[in-house]
Amino acid sequence: MGLLQDIAAAIGDDKLKQFQQGEADFEDQGSSDQKALQDLIKRMNPKDLQDVLAKSAKQIDPQEYSDHVTPGVGDTDPLGQLKGGGLASIAAVLLNSLKQAGSGAGSQPSKIPGLQNTDPSAMNSDDVAKVARYAQENHPDAFGKAAAEIGQQQPGLLHSFLGKSAMALAAAALASHFIKMDRKSPK
Repeated sequence: MGLLQDIAAAIGDDKLKQFQQGEADFEDQGSSDQKALQDLIKRMNPKDLQDVLAKSAKQIDPQEYSDHVTPGVGDTDPLGQLKGGGLASIAAVLLNSLKQAGSGAGSQPSKIPGLQNTDPSAMNSDDVAKVARYAQENHPDAFGKAAAEIGQQQPGLLHSFLGKSAMALAAAALASHFIKMDRKSPK
């Protein structure tokens, strides 16, 4: 049995089809759909995951994503609620991905509009939200790389980072990618 078949067996063909059709529940961070997506992400090739998440980042409505990560919008602060160094982890991954992208303000985080602090361990949720919005809008490949790294290393942080709408888009894209790849594999 090949890797793709192993993943299909672990996740389930029905769950993949549910993701692909946009019928998953990402409202609750502890949902079975959330856990299945985290399992899929952990099992994927990092480069494939990065490519799929970068494409998904281009489809995320910038205003909707901004509303998700900006502290206080909708009386929420998903990044600010992270515990155990989660916020600093997301900040470090985002900043590193932007530096590796190497162009414009991304390679010089201090030039990101409104950013007051570039030390990941000292950044607050507003600072991390600014970096996340900037990456999603201006460097979707770096954003996808950051999301892939967060998803594979600390999957519990991905919901706070992406939000339910972006999670649904990513799940649909990942399922479509996986189903397409599975059809190409010899049985």
